Amino acid sequence: MADHVLLMSLYSGIVSLFFAVLSRREKGEQIRLFLTLFLGLMGGGLALAWLMFFFPSGPPAPIP
Repeated sequence: MADHVLLMSLYSGIVSLFFAVLSRREKGEQIRLFLTLFLGLMGGGLALAWLMFFFPSGPPAPIP
């Protein structure tokens, strides 16, 4: 699990940095957008993982 969270945070950081640098000119706005995107991506990923916890992880049902 720690590997997945590490990779998700690395991906979120790179994507957030990319969009923050390309879309804002002032340093303060870049930092604010970076944090907003980073926390949104991490929070969304963790929320989706938490919701998927309630689905069964067994083999798929046979097709008749």
